[in-house]
Amino acid sequence: MLSPIPFRRRSHPTASDTPQVRLEREGRKEIRRITAAVEKVPWTISLLQILWTAGPVTLLGAWGGYLLGYGKAPTLENYIFFISFTVITGAAGIIANLLHQLTGGGRLERTSKRIERVIKTLPELLLATRNLIVESLEGDARRREAAAMLLRKQDLSPEGVELAALELLDDPDAARLIGQIDVYRRVGLHARISDLVELYRDRIEPHFNELYEFAPQAIALLRERFEGHAPDPRYGVPRDEHFIERVMAAIENDNDLLMTLQDVEEMVILAFELISGREIPVLSFEYRGRWKLARAFDNLEEARARHRIAQATGLSRLKALNTYLTEQSTTYVAESVSGQRAEALLTHSVAAIDELSEQIHALAHAIQAGRSDDRQALREKAEVLTNAIKLYKSVSSAYEAVGRSHAHRLRMTERWEAVSAELSDSSTRLRLGPGRRGLRIRESKIALNDEAKAEVCKHLGRYLEKANIGTLRDRLRQAERDTQLSVGVDSAKRVAVEIFLALEPHVHLSRPAVQRAINSSNAADFGQLEPNLSAAAKAAMGSAMVREIETDLSRTAESLALALVRHYRVALEPEAMAFLQRQYGAREATLTMLTNLNLERSETPSVSYLSLAPPAVGTPHRQWYRALVRARRHLE
Repeated sequence: MLSPIPFRRRSHPTASDTPQVRLEREGRKEIRRITAAVEKVPWTISLLQILWTAGPVTLLGAWGGYLLGYGKAPTLENYIFFISFTVITGAAGIIANLLHQLTGGGRLERTSKRIERVIKTLPELLLATRNLIVESLEGDARRREAAAMLLRKQDLSPEGVELAALELLDDPDAARLIGQIDVYRRVGLHARISDLVELYRDRIEPHFNELYEFAPQAIALLRERFEGHAPDPRYGVPRDEHFIERVMAAIENDNDLLMTLQDVEEMVILAFELISGREIPVLSFEYRGRWKLARAFDNLEEARARHRIAQATGLSRLKALNTYLTEQSTTYVAESVSGQRAEALLTHSVAAIDELSEQIHALAHAIQAGRSDDRQALREKAEVLTNAIKLYKSVSSAYEAVGRSHAHRLRMTERWEAVSAELSDSSTRLRLGPGRRGLRIRESKIALNDEAKAEVCKHLGRYLEKANIGTLRDRLRQAERDTQLSVGVDSAKRVAVEIFLALEPHVHLSRPAVQRAINSSNAADFGQLEPNLSAAAKAAMGSAMVREIETDLSRTAESLALALVRHYRVALEPEAMAFLQRQYGAREATLTMLTNLNLERSETPSVSYLSLAPPAVGTPHRQWYRALVRARRHLE
């Protein structure tokens, strides 16, 4: 038994309303600025501009022109002419502007309301989607996923930490200890935390090791809490990789099963990030010089991009299959797919489909024995098995594409090696100085300007109005609000599709470089957003959370350095290493290791560039088809 550490619970004083008022003010200012990016300036400003132009400016211009042209001041008749002309044209302009404002004023109001609606609804959709994710799981998996969501909150109270630990470990003493460690963390008593960690590590660590296989992300978060660390908003939250590819696959194949609820969550977060002003940096290579070398470089870069997309596609299909089986409660270990490797996902999926086919055989045998009440259950199981086989086929074809893209990549690598060996000179080195020719690192960013933000909000606002999402009256009680905000799985996935369609014209999510940059960046932590906040408060908090994210290009720079050495045979010179360390924060040890690579031995045409060999998926098992045939025979 762990010895509990007593501590006295103290009530916290009520916070002042001043921060809330400040949030409202900043949020309203942000919404007005986005709205003004696509709509005209206020009509009063336009009216003053017309009066100034049609009045003093015109008269002064006419007087000066007459004086220069005729050498004398205008006569009374000329003044009457110019004044009449000014009054008539000015009045016509004012009337035209008023008519425009009367007919188009509603557009400004509609745009502002849509922007407010999107900013207010997206965080609530995020919470609703997370609830759907937990709802799709059962038993221990549901508890662990809920606990992981709690532990991701940076401002989680010690009671919340204790609750999450209890859900994961099912050990009240261990949970109480971790909650008390969080109390010490909040007051900075790290010496006392070290004492408790040293005293109870042997007691707690076996729990972590036992559960890590089933919930790796949740246990990693809990271990951080046990060691006295909490999520840092500056570093954000890791994204679920390749979520954009899965949303694209669902759109292209018109099959929502290829998209998971985690993908919906990631799309909502990405949309709210970009609307709140997030800028995601992108690093890539470009070569300008000899056309033959440039073409070989472009071909190799395209082959690498295709191969990465093929790998992402295979893993995405596998995650979609495993998620579908988990949501249908067919797998014997209903665990979250987060953090699972491809081999584990394939093993879980095959085992679940095998068990599903056995259940269908058992139901068919029961119906044959006279239990007609099982016909509905058999029909539902057969439908699930049919969808699972379709998804399994898509997984198999995706990993076949991985093999083909790998072979193509090897051919392009050989071609680049031959051309670069023939034409190798100073132009094939990484260029850091002035100029445009040679091999260089190109920097860009993924972001929305104010006009793009407004267009995205208008697109999403129209869809939310059409789908009747987020049209809640403020007088509803919180429980009623939560009930009406709970969108279904199909509606949530449709929102993700609309977000993709809204963002694509502005940030080009379909491009491999954009997907790589987004996957390698951490998402902003929006854990402090709550449903009862106003749109202005959510806008201000979203903007503040986005600004908290620190730009970390160290991993991207190290990946670029690895690509230079391994794929393009470019030596990292001391000047290039110093530049990557100084400019992007790359680690010196990593760059030094890359310079010491034995390229002749480590890179041959027969070596696979896959970090992990793809799983052997194969074709659907015959027993699955036999189960379907038997089910249909008893359902006809």
